[in-house]
Amino acid sequence: MASDKSAQNLNLLYSELLVLLKQEEELRKETQRKLEKAKAVIDPRKEFNRWLQTKTGKSWKNKQFEFQEGKCAACNEPLRFADAVVHHVLPLKDFGSSANRPENFKLLHPGCNLAIGTKIVDFS
Repeated sequence: MASDKSAQNLNLLYSELLVLLKQEEELRKETQRKLEKAKAVIDPRKEFNRWLQTKTGKSWKNKQFEFQEGKCAACNEPLRFADAVVHHVLPLKDFGSSANRPENFKLLHPGCNLAIGTKIVDFS
């Protein structure tokens, strides 16, 4: 009799454990889906492009152009404001959103920017 009761209790505990394990697995899958969705929304490149179109971003570009005396930070040749592209010194692909800081930006010719790509260059 007592062993039957113990066996029933053990079976009940195993059943409850299986239910909990299944719930845990479902929560893990749902969490993973939400994380993937969040990663897609938080794109550092899009975040940067949005910032650059704001009043703050445009003001930064004007001030940086003056600070660089109208010259490309890479080749030191004259740079037209309209042609100037913002280069991330620490690349977005390696540093993500933390690379989206004005102190990490330099203005370059489009060709200089492409030539440098994602290499880290000392502009001093």
